[in-house]
Amino acid sequence: MEAAVNADRPVVELFVKAAMDKLKNGGCPICHRYFLVFYILRERGLIDLVVTTFLPESPPQEVLEFSNGKRYPLVKVHKGLDARGHDLSGVECDTVDEIEALFERFDCDDMRSRKESRAEAVAEQSFEDLYMKFSHFLIHPSNDAAQLVRILEKVNGHLRENGTQFMLGEQLSRADCYLLPTLQHIRVAGKAYKNFEIPTELGHLWRYLQRAYGSEAFQESCPADREIIAHYTTKASCKPRIPHGASQLLGEDRTFSIPDEAANCRGGDDDD
Repeated sequence: MEAAVNADRPVVELFVKAAMDKLKNGGCPICHRYFLVFYILRERGLIDLVVTTFLPESPPQEVLEFSNGKRYPLVKVHKGLDARGHDLSGVECDTVDEIEALFERFDCDDMRSRKESRAEAVAEQSFEDLYMKFSHFLIHPSNDAAQLVRILEKVNGHLRENGTQFMLGEQLSRADCYLLPTLQHIRVAGKAYKNFEIPTELGHLWRYLQRAYGSEAFQESCPADREIIAHYTTKASCKPRIPHGASQLLGEDRTFSIPDEAANCRGGDDDD
């Protein structure tokens, strides 16, 4: 779809969990997911985007007008028309289902749901349960990462078979927005709590991450490593190798590098 005319372009405000500094975005992976989606819609010229951070103990009055302020992300559309010319002014979303339904009103090919796009469904199936397996890995005292690695291998295989820059094609799509925050949490929190690293032989997956790290959408939406580590302090079965208090010393550092061995790997999974 062509970019909306400026006067009609929706102005979307996304409310996400705040970081330790109460200004930047925090370590909530769902917030990161929708930050990515809305940022890409902005890049496509379909919306204007405002991102507001808050903590549940001090939600802004605007949030309390349509939510209890205890959960995020939340969305409010201040003005503008959807793809069919219908007024979006005043639309408020305080559930994931409502946010997902809002995407459909922008008519963006890259943001089709798995119900609308077979390619999207196949891509999402390759990483189904990835976050659940990762959470179980952190919570469980065992360091057995076999189930987690099996799903990462499936993602690597999907990227190899597709032969594309990203999960569906040459641009970031909905599947990427759902997958990338989880991969970043696996890299940062997995390393901090369980000394886990994505196997370097999964070359397609690593090069995929490298391309994502080079995108403006990911750079702008990705929380600092310390925020991701702090997100699991009450969930993980062990303390991070960087204690929670010391994690604040990490500042705004974010892990965007990839291992040299991974960069030089041909891709794994029976590459010719």
